[in-house]
Amino acid sequence: MSMLVPSAAMLRFSTADFPERDSVEAWRSLFGHTICGLEIEPRGERPFVSEASLRVLPGLGVATGQSSGAHYWRPNHRINSDDLVFVINHAGCDLARMSGREQELLPGHAVLFATDRVGGTTNAGLSRFTTLRLPRSAVPAADDAVLRTVGPDNEALRLLGSYLGILRDTKALATPEQQERVVIHIHHLIAMAVEAPGAVRSSATRTGLAAARLHAIKRDIALNALEPDLQIAWIAARHQVTPRYVQMLFAQAGTHFSEYLRTARLAAAYAMLLAPTDRQKSIGEIALDAGFGNISHFNRAFRREFNATPSEVRACRLEDC
Repeated sequence: MSMLVPSAAMLRFSTADFPERDSVEAWRSLFGHTICGLEIEPRGERPFVSEASLRVLPGLGVATGQSSGAHYWRPNHRINSDDLVFVINHAGCDLARMSGREQELLPGHAVLFATDRVGGTTNAGLSRFTTLRLPRSAVPAADDAVLRTVGPDNEALRLLGSYLGILRDTKALATPEQQERVVIHIHHLIAMAVEAPGAVRSSATRTGLAAARLHAIKRDIALNALEPDLQIAWIAARHQVTPRYVQMLFAQAGTHFSEYLRTARLAAAYAMLLAPTDRQKSIGEIALDAGFGNISHFNRAFRREFNATPSEVRACRLEDC
């Protein structure tokens, strides 16, 4: 990934892009040698298949994908950097090896590799993965953290899994400054995930943790906007923090929990007005379903948000405009 030009655009590759007789060698050359600096040897009797989506930002390369059984290995002649690679195993049982050591990598677990050492992973069957490549300077005491497995109960790893969804949000990556901020937050989360128990966290890494928590809370609000009990205490309990802490996260981002919740519920109401499954509902019923007890307030807020009335949005759907 370090050899690709940074771009917020997603790049997709698959063995299916090549004739079957050439697919293994093409994948080995493109994904293994050029992108990752690895050798790839398929395992098992079934035809080798793999696919990956790549995104490269300044200071961060991210690959997500899946692979049938294979041995991914960095030999001495493929060592050309001192970066770190954080591998998250989503499915399949992998074996991670480096510098004479090995660790079993179960689903939901993660491990840190160093690209200046011989090592790699072996998966016997189908594996799903996310790998993140970052500069060594992003992880304090990186040498001590290499090949230290991180379990699914690790808070930073859980938050990282949620926060990576921001990479699909083009608005969040629209400017170099936004990209830099997101990359720094991901660096901090990886550093916290692999840190030794009891390590003292810097104010910078705590900022990354707060950003990831806010992202997770916002996503939860968007997914549960129509939940009648969705209030700040409900959200705080789900994320195992205090309501005051939730308020502080939104305040640091220059907004308020109530404002974000109202916007999410308006967006849910907008979607209901366009949905064929809700065509029999009156606008008043949709407003109530979206958590607005006062219809007049709903209409005013809706118009401010979308520069159109609920009736106009519904009419536009009926007219297919």
